Amino acid sequence: MNKRNEHADAASQLSLMDFSHAWNILRSKLWLLVVCVVAALLLAGGYIAASPRVYAAKTTVQVEQAPAKVLKIEQVTTEDSASLEVMKTLEQNLTSGALLQEVISALKLSPQQLGLPNQTGDAYSENQMIRALEQAVSVKLVRGTRLLTITVENANPKVAQEISVGIVQQYIRRSFKEQLGVSQEANRFLVEESQRLKQKVQQSEQALQAYKEQNQAVSLQDTQNITVAKLKELNAKVTEAKSARLKVESDYAQVQKIGTDRPADLLAIPSIAESKDVIEQRDKLAAQEALIANLSQRYGPLHPKYIQAQSQKKELEAGLNRIAVRGAESLATIYEAAKETEAKFEQALKEQEQKALELNKLAIPYNVLAREVESDRALYESVLTRLKETDVTKSLSQETIRIVEAARLPDRAIKPRPIFALSLALLGGLFLATAAIFALNALDRSLGTVDAAEERLNLPALGAVPKADKRASLEKALLLLDQPQSAVAEAFRSLRTSLSLLGNESERRTFLFTSAVPGEGKTFCSVNYAASLAQQGLQTLLIDADLRLPSVHKAFFADSDHAGLADVISGQVSFDDAVRSASVDNLWILTAGNRAPNPAELLAGGGFGELIKSVAKEFDRVVIDSAPVNAVSDTLLLVKHTQSVCVVIHAGKTPDKAVLRACHKLEEAGSLPVGFVLNQLPLHAGVGYYYHYSSGEYGRGVYGAPEPAKV
Repeated sequence: MNKRNEHADAASQLSLMDFSHAWNILRSKLWLLVVCVVAALLLAGGYIAASPRVYAAKTTVQVEQAPAKVLKIEQVTTEDSASLEVMKTLEQNLTSGALLQEVISALKLSPQQLGLPNQTGDAYSENQMIRALEQAVSVKLVRGTRLLTITVENANPKVAQEISVGIVQQYIRRSFKEQLGVSQEANRFLVEESQRLKQKVQQSEQALQAYKEQNQAVSLQDTQNITVAKLKELNAKVTEAKSARLKVESDYAQVQKIGTDRPADLLAIPSIAESKDVIEQRDKLAAQEALIANLSQRYGPLHPKYIQAQSQKKELEAGLNRIAVRGAESLATIYEAAKETEAKFEQALKEQEQKALELNKLAIPYNVLAREVESDRALYESVLTRLKETDVTKSLSQETIRIVEAARLPDRAIKPRPIFALSLALLGGLFLATAAIFALNALDRSLGTVDAAEERLNLPALGAVPKADKRASLEKALLLLDQPQSAVAEAFRSLRTSLSLLGNESERRTFLFTSAVPGEGKTFCSVNYAASLAQQGLQTLLIDADLRLPSVHKAFFADSDHAGLADVISGQVSFDDAVRSASVDNLWILTAGNRAPNPAELLAGGGFGELIKSVAKEFDRVVIDSAPVNAVSDTLLLVKHTQSVCVVIHAGKTPDKAVLRACHKLEEAGSLPVGFVLNQLPLHAGVGYYYHYSSGEYGRGVYGAPEPAKV
């Protein structure tokens, strides 16, 4: 029961997460939803204003349940008007082109009255007017009843009323003429058909009688029944005789194999053992053995009575053996008799089968003639019955429909329907907007959530840094200090905890922060992470290893002209002269220093590795801010000198292919990232929020291009 409740809770939470995820997707594109809905409502308003007013007149008719019937045979048929098929047929007849043409002629309708626009030149053809009227007329069956409604739509309410009633009236007139003609024609047909069927019945009966006289088959059916019964009886007797013969044959074969000098073995043969003499002799022997057992207990084996009983037992055993021998000798006679009996029964069965075949040959044409007589007689009687009915009904009118409620003059337009049009536009706008939003979301390949990033990268999430209320510049990037109670500060404390759990103390001293592409916030994360380590009391060194576009100094110092990493590893200044203390206790900064003309070659030398080894002994933690992996190769030269590499990802912006490519490069360089930091995750939208992809710029013209000239 507990497991079941746990599964139910898990399913409920999953459903809630899915709903929350969908809701956050819609919130991210709320502007598109509003635009689509407003556009749909404006289109609906324009349609309502431009559409002409249309009125509808409706006439209700009832279909008669039991019209007069003529004959339910081939060539002449009358349908049941209560059936659904007939009701549907009537629907189609009421909108047929021929009937509508009669309505147009009877009411003298003009093209303009049918909604056709005025035109110069040739007048509208008859087919064009009929098609225009077809579009305005609709006939529907009221479900569960025998009622039909004829609805006509027209811009003129009076014309709509006249057409609706006129269609029914014209149909009733046509129906009366057609039914009168059909009844008279059916009566003539039935008279001719009855004469033909009468002669056919006489011919069939004469043919059957002639066959009986020719083959003496007056009582053919009874003879067939007797023959079949005898055939079944002989078949059973043949089977029984064959079984008896096989049994005796088997026992006789055993006697021939054993011989008559082993009576004990003969008694094991079923035919001998089951004979009456053997059974009686064995019963006597059993009684004698019981008597001997009784005498042995009373007198002992030396008593005369016991000895006499033993002698009688031997005589009985000898008699039993003689009976067995006689039975074995008589098996030959019994076997021959069984064979003869079986042969006689088989001969009788063959003779009876021959008789049955001869009777079947006679029965086939006899049955055909008999069935033909019955069929012709039944059809002739049916025609006579229907002929009497048509004589009575041929002069009566047989209306199939009658008007229940004639169309009234409509006083309210049915089109356009403002509420319906606006509601449909609202729903359509919502649907199209929702579909577009989810389609855009499906096409978005950025990593917008922690779960999506973990699934696609196959890396653990080290932390998720929410987006600040206002985007902080690099000069004010220390949100951990400026807003210590904020969600951003708490996210970096969580990141500090995650990285501290990666391994032993000696295996988590140097950390490198990088990203796949520019603008991911790696400098922001490295600066605040270093500050969080310093707040914990750890002697922390923050190194700006992005020699292409250094940014760490902007968070701590006003001046940028100071010796740094490039100067130290090139041997121009010492580390002690280049490192500076920050405004945060326990935190020292080694900026990038003066711009180097060859950053990749400088970092590829041994100076950086020696520097990391020396500062790792002096400081508790070393945090390195490096360049984007996919932009330049500088970071790939540094990872072999660090213990933990962290990839920073801009939530909802960085494509997954770019991050996967960066991770692949880092792995080839010898250091697979220990995890990723999802940066700029909006607070108000939760883990399901996605942002538009925007390339931004990390520093136009700084990768492989000369520094822009100062003006």
